[in-house]
Amino acid sequence: DFHEVEATDGVRQSWNVWPSSRLEATRIVVPFGCMYTMIKNIEGLPILPYEPVICKGPSCRAVLNPFCRIDFRGKIWICPFCYQRNHFPAHYADISETNLPAELIPNYTTLEYTLPRASAGPPVFLFVIDTNLQDDELQ
Repeated sequence: DFHEVEATDGVRQSWNVWPSSRLEATRIVVPFGCMYTMIKNIEGLPILPYEPVICKGPSCRAVLNPFCRIDFRGKIWICPFCYQRNHFPAHYADISETNLPAELIPNYTTLEYTLPRASAGPPVFLFVIDTNLQDDELQ
């Protein structure tokens, strides 16, 4: 139920599933959209005291999340956005199917990180207004 996801994470998306391949992604006719409720107070939000694990893709900055595919033997995760194969950092050496970090627990789709370095500045809020209309609505 998308209302439950919106209440839990503050996110509403135009798709309830993510394409599982590049071919499937090219066949999507409705653009991917996301409405995010900023600064939503989430009960029991996990706070992680370390830097997020970021995708090494050349134009991707996705963060390790429960939707990534994981190779536990090879200690590799595959980004669901760009399909880049990424190695886990050294502090994830004990990762296994029974010993998951918080980022990979399915119930933790929203996390907060406490970064050990100083903040770069105040938060930035980006507001996007969709002006896409059907032809018959333009009249």
